[in-house]
Order: sequence, then structure tokens, then C-alpha cells
Amino acid sequence: MSRLKVAFVGSGGGARGLAHLGVLKACEETGIVPTIFVGASSGALVSASYGQDVPLDVLLDGYRLPWRRRHHGPRLHAGTFLGAPRPRDFLDPGYLLSGVFSLDKLERHLERFLPVNDFRQLHNSVFVTAVDVDSGERVVFGPGYREDVPISRAVAASCAVPGLFRPVKIGDRYFLDGEVVRTLSADVAVAAGANVVIISNVYRPEQRRAPERAIARRGALAVMRQSLSITLMEKEKRGVDLLSRTYPKVVFLDIAPDIGSFGYLNRYASRSLVLRGYRTALRVLTEAKERGVFSSVLAPDTRLN
Repeated sequence: MSRLKVAFVGSGGGARGLAHLGVLKACEETGIVPTIFVGASSGALVSASYGQDVPLDVLLDGYRLPWRRRHHGPRLHAGTFLGAPRPRDFLDPGYLLSGVFSLDKLERHLERFLPVNDFRQLHNSVFVTAVDVDSGERVVFGPGYREDVPISRAVAASCAVPGLFRPVKIGDRYFLDGEVVRTLSADVAVAAGANVVIISNVYRPEQRRAPERAIARRGALAVMRQSLSITLMEKEKRGVDLLSRTYPKVVFLDIAPDIGSFGYLNRYASRSLVLRGYRTALRVLTEAKERGVFSSVLAPDTRLN
């Protein structure tokens, strides 16, 4: 019997990624302690902070109303992501027009906020994924991969949504959101030794049935959001199915909370998003514990949804 090693893998999803905090809260309440963290985009933000023991309540506090805050740490708000061009960017018009905003502000925020900014100094294994724009290949930042890059820089690269943000330059290469090439990188968690992988996926499509108003009647943005969720959810499911066959001795717990109609930029729904992630995760993790997933390594082809 192998020694139990639990991993947390977080998808992207913009503000919807707040549901990851609910999943981690459920982990804490059920006594489950991941030691491997993998993420892209918003999942990278959560993994890089919680993965180095930033308390969950401190992370949640950044989204509370000012008069309800319990801590004095920095807040993560929309303005943190909307960086202006640097003077030297105007000397490169092609790069300047490669995105609307810069992620320099986010990188500086993380430099101040993160206790440690070096992958090699973390006691947990934290991995951040991005895509090399010119090669089209996934790049992993973290122990055993590209570990010399500051965590803040790697996370900024992983959050660079194409078109919205300019690619982040690291060395002489440019990087974008890790989910451009792969929705989840659970294989990185398996390679790091995990035999139980908790996947937090916030791309579950909204489900509406008569007599509810059809999504098609709610405008182009609603249809685009639903289409993106359907595409990424299907991509994620196929990826997990493939991983389950490739690694039959690893248990994959696929947690996909019902996010409903909350948009990818709606950070004001933080309480609802956290609660939805928490409730779904609590159910899945409780069922897994009852089946003995966290006390032993299950037989091949065991998977919970």
C-alpha cells in the first residue's frame, strides 16, 4: 500500500475561481490536507497562495466588504489586474496591441503579498502552468520544471487571458494563460507523486429548463459564457477520463460546483461562489471518506464524480 499523497488541481475561470476557496474550506473541515497544488489562471492564484499556507480566511478576507474585513492584508480587486502599458511598450507597437492590459500590477501585488516568491523554498509542491505563445507548448513552473522563475511572474503569465492581457515575457519567451493548451494539468500532480487528486473545476454549464427563461434570450454575453463553459467542461471531462485510464491506481475526485449564471468577471458574488464550491466539495469529499479513499489507495479504476 502506497503512502497517501493528496493533490489539489484548480482550473481557471476568472472570478468563478472563488469557488476553489470553498473547495479548500471543505478540505479543511473534512481533515484532508493536500501537499501538492497545481493551477492555471485563477487556479494558479489559489494554489500559489494557499499552497504556501496563506490562511484561507485571509484569502477570503480580500473579497469581503470593507466593514466586514477581519485582517489588514492587501485586497485582490479588478484594478489589481488592469495594468497600464510601460513606457518601453510604446516602442514595440505590435506587442502593445497584443492585449488591452498589462499584468505588471498583479505581479507587483503578488510580490508584496506572497510570503515566499521562490518555488524552491516552499515545503509544499506548487506548480503553475502557462503556454509558450510561439511554440504552442504547455510550460510548467515549479519544482523539477522551471523553478527559477519567481512565483509572482509565473502566476501572472498563467493569468494572461488572450486578447484581454498582453503576454507576459519571461526570459526571451512570451506566455499566456495555461488553459489555452490544457484545461487541467492533473498529470503534473500525478507526476509529483499524488495518488488522490482533487480537481476543482468551475466550468460547469448553467442548466435551465422550462419554464425558465432560455439562455438564448438573455443576450450574446450569456450565450458566449454558456458556450465557453460547455466547451471547457467537455474538454475537462475527456481529460480526466483519459487520466483515469492512464493512471488506474490514482483516484480522481472531480468537483464541479453549479456556478449558475455567475459570470467570469463577477467578483461581487464571492459569497455565493465560495458557498457553491464548499457544498459540492463537502458532499464529494464526505462520500470519498466514507469509501476509504483517504485512508488507503483504492483498487484500479476507482473514481468519484
